Amino acid sequence: MTTRIPPETIERLKVSVNLVTLVEAAGVELQRQGKDYLGRCPFHDDKTPSLVVSPEKNLWHCMGACQMGGSVIDWTMKKNGVSFRHAVELLRNDPSLAASSAAPVKHSTVRHLAAPFTPSEDEQSVLDRVIGYYHETLTQSPEALAYLEKRGLQSSEAIAHFKLGLANRTLGYRLPAKNRVDGAALRGQLQRLGLMRASGHEHFWGSLVIPVFDEHGHVTEVYGRKIGKVKE
Repeated sequence: MTTRIPPETIERLKVSVNLVTLVEAAGVELQRQGKDYLGRCPFHDDKTPSLVVSPEKNLWHCMGACQMGGSVIDWTMKKNGVSFRHAVELLRNDPSLAASSAAPVKHSTVRHLAAPFTPSEDEQSVLDRVIGYYHETLTQSPEALAYLEKRGLQSSEAIAHFKLGLANRTLGYRLPAKNRVDGAALRGQLQRLGLMRASGHEHFWGSLVIPVFDEHGHVTEVYGRKIGKVKE
């Protein structure tokens, strides 16, 4: 089973995220010209405005050297240097970019996703929080829930009681860059706990995550069952 982003989620983002707000949030000054907006393309040395943003279609295109363009997802991938899935996660978690937003954001960019734990927490707390994050991820994955239902685990009460989870690589998206102090510290904690490999990949990537708890409700062991390669 391959965990994928539902097509309706992708289409909803392409329509609901205000592209003008998104582009201006990246520091690009836009000027209205007819139905469209023009600005200097940030993806090449743009001497004269060659970036065209069309609010009507919610699409952008560079008429200059780079000739790039696309939807809000394409913009986020290029501007942040992230994968398609990561771009979707960023846009999905930034409600300030909704198309109904009236005022453009001038001095910010797409917010990075918050990490579910901090470097100051002890390893038990980190382990408990990661399992909680995996559980939340599973509850939001129709395909993972369908996988469980096929195997007779359709009870939401049982899924919640045993805190079953899904590792689909989005945890890594919530960590600061590995060349930052906090990013290195967080990854170090996950490696010591056996949740992340030295390569930076999540140990249980593409797996159903099954935790074991002690009498105090703390995670003591974690098992994983591969349910298919998770697409990036």
